[in-house]
Amino acid sequence: MSTLDPALLDEALALVRELTHARAGLRDAQDRLAPLRSRWPQADPALVRDAEGSDGSVSFDVLLREPAGTVSVAYSPAPALPWPLRGAIRHSEHHLARVGTRTLLVGEALTALDFLWYDHDVLARLVDTGVLAAELELHPVEVTDAELQAAADAYRRAKGLLDPASTARWLAERGLSAGDFADLVAHTVAVARLRERVVGDRLPAWFARHRSDFDTLVVAWAADAPPPSEPEAALAAVAGAVRAGRAAGVLRTVAAAAAPEVRDATGPVPTVVAGTPVTAVVVAREPAELDDATRPLVERAVFDEWLADRRAATDVEWFWLPRERTARPR
Repeated sequence: MSTLDPALLDEALALVRELTHARAGLRDAQDRLAPLRSRWPQADPALVRDAEGSDGSVSFDVLLREPAGTVSVAYSPAPALPWPLRGAIRHSEHHLARVGTRTLLVGEALTALDFLWYDHDVLARLVDTGVLAAELELHPVEVTDAELQAAADAYRRAKGLLDPASTARWLAERGLSAGDFADLVAHTVAVARLRERVVGDRLPAWFARHRSDFDTLVVAWAADAPPPSEPEAALAAVAGAVRAGRAAGVLRTVAAAAAPEVRDATGPVPTVVAGTPVTAVVVAREPAELDDATRPLVERAVFDEWLADRRAATDVEWFWLPRERTARPR
């Protein structure tokens, strides 16, 4: 027998009925869930929205936690597909795209991109998408309409979408609707707010522990002859090479973003600059300060560390390739 408050179950059922009939968007649905979360925090109410491809219907589930497990309150109005059948495998789910008269299958596409499955950064990025979505569903963040509009405008400017025609063409090329674009922008803003919440007041202490990672390295490099180890001599040699028209230069980089061989160098080391093999030497190291330039980098690093911890604690199963090919140590 459930230990949940019967009033909570009644409210949850009323909510999923209301949301389903209204075909509510996820953001609106999360707003309507807020009273339940406020009144029954111990049940940690969460919302799941599902759009069924076979009939175009939308359904909602409210998940309620109790000591023995989780209760799901779902509702499917007639003639929508009953909830036990939602997500059932259909032939079309194996199709990724149609190119001319040729249908590209999901498995076929993944085989063609096989090398990506051995790229940790790609795998991590995909898993992070799921981790972030789950976190935002369980713990929504507040996003104002003004923030959404500003983010949408900034996104369009960044993509060069400066008029309705270019925006419509960009969406069509990606198979996106205006609603999909709005959801994309809302998710981007929500993730930014989540990052602010995760970082919180941990920034100064975290920066103190990792300060050297954000030092600025001044690196002299040359493509033809290795620069000397001594900083002044290295700078003079590079200056001479530049005057002679040879490939050489001086660059500044944050230590954490530098190639490992450069970051750990105690003398001239082989590396690559702009795709060109060179020899580089660190001629100066400027201690980091938590200023306006460094703060965003540190915030990103704190958030990435949090994501990595969540990723390591999450069980991941890849559906479209054999498990042994996609299983990775976390």
